[in-house]
Amino acid sequence: MNGGCETGVHRASGPDELCAKFLGPGDHLHIASTMSRPNVLVLAVARVFGARGRFTVSSNALHAGVHALTMAGAVRHAVTGFAGDTVPYSAPNRLYRDLAEGRPFTVEEWSLLSLVQRLVAGATGLPAAVTSSLAGSDLPRGASPGAVRTPAPAGTPATPPAAAATQAGPPDGDTRPGLLIPPLRPDVTLLHAQCADRRGNLYLAGPLGEGPWGALAARRGVLATVERVVDEPPAGADCSIPADRVLALAVCPWGAHPQGLAPLRSAGVAGYLDDYAFLADLAAACRTPRDTERWFRHWVGEVTGHDDHLARLGPRRLAGLRLDGAAPTAGPDPAAGRTAPAPRAVPAAAPERTGPPTPRERHIVLAARAIARRVLDRGYRTALAGIGTAHVATWLAAGLLAERGVRLQVCAELGMIDFSPEPGDTFLFSQRHVARCRRTGGILDVLGGLAGGGAGRTLGVLSTAQIDAAGALNTSRRGDGRFLVGSGGANDIASHVDTIVVAPASPRRYVPAVDFVTSPGHNVRCVVAEFGAFTREHAAEPFTLTSWSPPPGSGGTPRSVIEDLTSWKPLVARELPTEDAVTAGELDRLRALDPEGVYR
Repeated sequence: MNGGCETGVHRASGPDELCAKFLGPGDHLHIASTMSRPNVLVLAVARVFGARGRFTVSSNALHAGVHALTMAGAVRHAVTGFAGDTVPYSAPNRLYRDLAEGRPFTVEEWSLLSLVQRLVAGATGLPAAVTSSLAGSDLPRGASPGAVRTPAPAGTPATPPAAAATQAGPPDGDTRPGLLIPPLRPDVTLLHAQCADRRGNLYLAGPLGEGPWGALAARRGVLATVERVVDEPPAGADCSIPADRVLALAVCPWGAHPQGLAPLRSAGVAGYLDDYAFLADLAAACRTPRDTERWFRHWVGEVTGHDDHLARLGPRRLAGLRLDGAAPTAGPDPAAGRTAPAPRAVPAAAPERTGPPTPRERHIVLAARAIARRVLDRGYRTALAGIGTAHVATWLAAGLLAERGVRLQVCAELGMIDFSPEPGDTFLFSQRHVARCRRTGGILDVLGGLAGGGAGRTLGVLSTAQIDAAGALNTSRRGDGRFLVGSGGANDIASHVDTIVVAPASPRRYVPAVDFVTSPGHNVRCVVAEFGAFTREHAAEPFTLTSWSPPPGSGGTPRSVIEDLTSWKPLVARELPTEDAVTAGELDRLRALDPEGVYR
């Protein structure tokens, strides 16, 4: 049941009061990511402070509600691993295109794991963290001065972190360079939890993302929103944050919206889905200044508080997002004053689901086959899929392997462990997929344990904006210097485990040398284009085309196709097997995963 908190933790009337009472301009705010984020609280920060906030903001990703802080001009400096959009697919956002030039704010760029490792160091009082990510990449170039130059404690080898960061990466084997990175200690951490008890302890259900570390690292404490307050600690919570770390909390149902929230049924929290329609509208609104202003005015500037925010969404729309069995609904919602779309990750106009495979579908099938071959040849039983075409290809590979009696455990970086995707939902981090996880954990479990400690056991699958002849990946900068999206967990995967890259061919994508090394290439063993797969056995070897799927209507030879569609030298195996045509079974399975054609 709902109730008031006992002495020790202030109970605020809403997120605006939390911000006005406990935050001040210039604070370092950490936006905790437990796969969900405190989006309603973040919108309140933008509303209460606007451009006078001048906050330092750290978060593993700048997307969803965090866009509002950027629109408001509230951010002075950011510490992050990703900035862009994730729905309907991962893409750059106009708000951040000049980040590399320090506009609209300066930024430190990290990988997902290294950012959490910094929080762990801050939470545990350590002078530095050690990471085996980042080495061999250009990410330290995007950090603030001194960010990877923490003085080594007594007894530490004298090799400076900056030197380690510029090494080309480890040779094949287990030896890796390590980097000392500084602890991260925000002033206040903003967090949304499933519930609090009457004493003010917070309870989280997995996947945990960064887990409690951002909360425990905060110097002053945590400002929390919760779905409800309960009398007794709930059974089945995966993590809790003690009340003595909590400055204040407010009950804010749907406080993670537009992101989803995992259920905690013992506390009466049903959980809810990501609002794909809302997120897609937000991404579209960021494309022009006029639409950005319109969105900000409607969802931030004119909003009078949390109740008004919920009223603007409307009960019909919210009911369609619930995870308690309610069916998605569509149609006019009088309370919202607008149509409330069903919560599906769909494009503006879904293509036909019949007919021959499209070029993208052929590409995904070829990638799935390459993944399956690697699994069968090397005995992998765990695959760690990055967002994009890579994760859809991994899902398809797992299904094809299952038909052969081979079980591949699919995992995702925020703590989804051994899950089978819900057909029809292509968003990697959907709560529908969470419900189908064998277990949940956090970033440290997946990117730390399964990737960082998983060499020889875990297969990584990534998408990329650029890849060069050495296997280095770029998801950080365009050739003209504009910002892409950053690393996310890609650097952590490519730094540690055997990796397959799924990338459509283009002379601007397959380049002699990438414009920015987001992820080192020493572990990239296979690159799949829509005309076949390039492979190599060792990092020092060049990539060679070892499977061939002639593009429909091209009539070209393998060498001429490579020359036309890439900027790589056309190395072709002497004995080049031709891929079979896409089968009806492969196509049916793929279209069951993606019936709306998001990745067609």
